[in-house]
Amino acid sequence: MNIWEIFSRDSYFMGFQLNKTEMESEFDSRKNKEKFVSRSKSASNPVLRVGIVGAGLMGRWHAHAARKAGGEIVGVADTNQNQAVQLAKYYPTAQSFGDLREILNQKSLDVLHICTPTSSHHAIAEIAIKDNINLFIEKPLTLTAAETKHLYDLGAENNVHLCPAHQFAFQHCVQKAKKMLPRIGRIIHLQATVCSAGAAGLADKYLDSVAFDILPHPLSLFQTFLNGKLSEEAWDVSRPQRGELRISGYAHDVSLSIFVSMNARPTVNSLQIIGTNGTIHLDLFHDFAVLDKGKVSKGRKILHPFDSAVKKFSAATFNLARRTIQFESAYPGLRRLVNNFYQTIREDAEPPISPAQAINIAHIRDFLIYRAGIS
Repeated sequence: MNIWEIFSRDSYFMGFQLNKTEMESEFDSRKNKEKFVSRSKSASNPVLRVGIVGAGLMGRWHAHAARKAGGEIVGVADTNQNQAVQLAKYYPTAQSFGDLREILNQKSLDVLHICTPTSSHHAIAEIAIKDNINLFIEKPLTLTAAETKHLYDLGAENNVHLCPAHQFAFQHCVQKAKKMLPRIGRIIHLQATVCSAGAAGLADKYLDSVAFDILPHPLSLFQTFLNGKLSEEAWDVSRPQRGELRISGYAHDVSLSIFVSMNARPTVNSLQIIGTNGTIHLDLFHDFAVLDKGKVSKGRKILHPFDSAVKKFSAATFNLARRTIQFESAYPGLRRLVNNFYQTIREDAEPPISPAQAINIAHIRDFLIYRAGIS
């Protein structure tokens, strides 16, 4: 079994488990209400016809997010026909297909979600763009920055919108942290930490690939909080062993660091924004943010661990209730990003992630792979 077959199983990835029972329950309760969705929902908010290529774990969650965003799943394609059938059965308007050509020939799509191995993204996207289909593509968007730029250039020629799945920047905790920024003064340092179980069970030779595929997430967060393009060469990287990355960089007067581990436990996905007047802690797995004020006193030093624990407990409890109500058990931010991208398609507006941002991240990833000595 190769790396991509393992990823397509209903298993843990980045610390989340696909809750199939929950999804089945929601899909079953919806069937009677939404047997046949009209494309003409409204003149200003038409229902988009959505195709999914790649019916593994991420294909399931993309389909879920697409439906929540008002899309109509009309086709699911996978070379594993059984997986395509299993995913399509949750959507009354969906048909399963054995390959990309079948779904493109038989369905008139407004948008295609590409959830296949990264090595296949460029070829699939190129075909779809030439058919004038908008694309939402799992990260990393392509294997190289050159391929990424080529797709955006081709998309511009064909009036097609593209969006990579850099959903972390659209999580609830990130929106909350952005509102907290004025309270921490000048930003001094950003620290991203990722301890992932995404490579569990894989051969050692695949660990680096998984680690580097994670990088668009912290890099997109850095872009978000620094309001702009990151330097593509202001980075150092060390690789103590396979699946382990220690990355440092800077942007203007802000230092940056990324810790990625396929071996460290427990699983963690967090971001710290350290400022002159305080620090914001973001738990990206559970989608909440808390603020530690920077005021210095003996009493505050004594009470800090208790105050911090209470804040995290309160934030986690409130967040759990919010996500339960919204049926959002995994991949927070994905639904919001998909919804924003669908509005881009409907209104022919600027995408939620600009071409410049996506290409910038692809260039940095290329540079880090090169500096790490990965061929």
